[in-house]
Amino acid sequence: MVKGKGVGAVLALGAMLILSFNVAAADKVRVAIGQKGLWDTLVVHQGLEQGIFQKAGLEVEATWTRGGAETLQAVITGSADFAFANGITGVLGAYAKGAPVRIVSAQMTGAGDLFWYVKADSPIRNMKDMNGKTMGYSRPGSSTHLVALALAQAAGVKPTLVSSGDAPGTRVQVMSGQIDAGWSAPPNNLELVTEGKIRILARGSDVPSLNAQTVRVNVANLKFLKEKRDVARRFMKAYADTIDWMYREPAGATAFFAKFNQLSADVAKQSATFYSKQSLALAPIAGLQQSLDQALEYKNLDKPMSLKEAQGAIDIVYQPGK
Repeated sequence: MVKGKGVGAVLALGAMLILSFNVAAADKVRVAIGQKGLWDTLVVHQGLEQGIFQKAGLEVEATWTRGGAETLQAVITGSADFAFANGITGVLGAYAKGAPVRIVSAQMTGAGDLFWYVKADSPIRNMKDMNGKTMGYSRPGSSTHLVALALAQAAGVKPTLVSSGDAPGTRVQVMSGQIDAGWSAPPNNLELVTEGKIRILARGSDVPSLNAQTVRVNVANLKFLKEKRDVARRFMKAYADTIDWMYREPAGATAFFAKFNQLSADVAKQSATFYSKQSLALAPIAGLQQSLDQALEYKNLDKPMSLKEAQGAIDIVYQPGK
């Protein structure tokens, strides 16, 4: 009996050692993600919930930012290995200035998820009425900045653009009258639209040229890419596998999305319809010349950058099917 207990103890100890080894062998990855809780910015958390990153031998530390330069700064300084959901013009501008970053994938192609709204009693009826009015966007260099500029240009107006921060903070500024129009993305503020408290003024899809352009990208720190390329590749593969899971099992993905944001099932399902699987594809980086032209026009770039030069900013570490 004692002998049997000894064998059992040895086996138990061996199992513990194997488990400890597996935990120790997990590669740590730090990710900064802009704009908390949106359908497209929750991909990493969906993957963690399903154990996809863990199965890839990765221990992920995810930190939320308010978007734009704040997200990018985390990876430039090395406090994050990846920065997700960055406006592409801001990234191109940072790369041109020598920032140690590389675009590793597209994050959002098209801008149909973004919309601008006003209070229900606002006299502003459409973008033509926005001349001289205040219009919010998240942070300089963000996709909301790019799309706000494009909407104004398409309408032939010159609103005063205001960096209003994240979607909840922007809502406070709109409802209190600090700014005339604010930006949003599902699920933020959809309930206010349904309740008739706000009106949608414009959507990113109102500018047709943006529909075939990658407006947000995922980037990585250059030193991290050079020293841990296999880790970077495994991470991006797990990210791609998560997107596949989300659209293969939409009920599960929507349920997590609803729980994370404390939403009703109806609002969660409505939010998901703003994002096609194709819009979240990792490649290609579509409409790059258009992004370069915009980066120059909107002062992200001090001088023109050629397509060949811009290709130096792109390093797709994992592309599904290749």
